Amino acid sequence: MPIKDPDNINWTVIVYLFFITFLGSLASYCYHLLNGNKFFLWTLIAQIFISIFAGALVIFIASYFNWAFEVAGGIAGLAGWSGANLIKVLEEKLIKQINNKQ
Repeated sequence: MPIKDPDNINWTVIVYLFFITFLGSLASYCYHLLNGNKFFLWTLIAQIFISIFAGALVIFIASYFNWAFEVAGGIAGLAGWSGANLIKVLEEKLIKQINNKQ
């Protein structure tokens, strides 16, 4: 799924990965509802935005490492499920790398 060449972007793959991320986000929110949390529209919207951001990071990582379409899709779904937790883990790894280089 390399998309490094801006003139050669496979938009079908990008849309698919964002859709899988969106489904992961909805699945995560539904899981919280099944565990007794109350439904709040703004919480759902926030969950979707955070998950789409996490999915975008996965798309960039998948492009960089040339992951297979199916692997990228699975990890995009997990990114949608994890949302802010994935972003926090990636942030901590980045901060560790920066601190180790100083």
